[in-house]
Amino acid sequence: MRSDVIVENLDEIAKQNKIVVRDLMKVYQRGAKEVIALRGLDFEVGRGEFLSIIGPSGSGKSTLLKLLGALDKPTAGSILFDGHSVTILDDKRSMLYRRQKVGFVWQTGNLVPGLTALKNVMLPMRLAGKKRGEADGRARLLLSSLGLEARMNHRPHQLSGGENQRVAICVALANNPELLLADEITGELDTETTELVMQSLRRINQEFGTTVVNVTHNPRVAAHADRVLRIRDGLIEGQRHTLYGDITEVDAKGRMVLPEAVRKLANIGKRVVLKVTSEGLLVVPLDTSAGSEGRLTEEAEETGTQ
Repeated sequence: MRSDVIVENLDEIAKQNKIVVRDLMKVYQRGAKEVIALRGLDFEVGRGEFLSIIGPSGSGKSTLLKLLGALDKPTAGSILFDGHSVTILDDKRSMLYRRQKVGFVWQTGNLVPGLTALKNVMLPMRLAGKKRGEADGRARLLLSSLGLEARMNHRPHQLSGGENQRVAICVALANNPELLLADEITGELDTETTELVMQSLRRINQEFGTTVVNVTHNPRVAAHADRVLRIRDGLIEGQRHTLYGDITEVDAKGRMVLPEAVRKLANIGKRVVLKVTSEGLLVVPLDTSAGSEGRLTEEAEETGTQ
């Protein structure tokens, strides 16, 4: 093995984080065509961290959330939860993982229309085998913590959009999950209601220590988190690795996404020259301003990054 190649200690990284994602890929087959939703993601989520993942529609963020919640299986790569692999679970163990470890909040369809807010929150606990009195007590506690004391006996159609989403958060927390996954939960809400819902999600994260992964296209929603990752075309843009600092992704076609801050610092435009040196890979901006694309200026040499 080459001495200059950094080898990860995944056991050590897993001890430091709630979730560790490595080389995660998801490819969908659409007839004869392959659609690559995720192109080899690497990131971590700390215990009790509130992480937002922001990206445009079709960037792969909802696919990622389903994989984290074991609602789907990746084409390649791994997801570790408390050091244990989620990706190798069979259907039964995936169901137990979701029931015992994970809570979900979706943009719509979170609640049973014919049940009151109180009974909606009680339902997952009753399905998990909790006694009625215990389920009732926890449901009231959760609803009260999000300011819904006076709305417990109202059905979804009698509640506002923001109230419904706060009830949905309570439903997701009913069985005291360690991880809460939220998918565009404010997508159909106005600005004021969005702020109330996100404050509620933040309060749950802080008071209960629940790890939260929230995906959104809205920068203002993402800003409520401790940390924000940006995803585009199935790749996470420039990030800092837990142990090794700034890293970037190389997808299956060899394309590399450089962090915006690095591009600005090194004055990198649309084209670069790659040089393999004894120190590693040198990325040098290609200066085309003088009309000779093949010539590198001295300034470009000085701003090359390794």
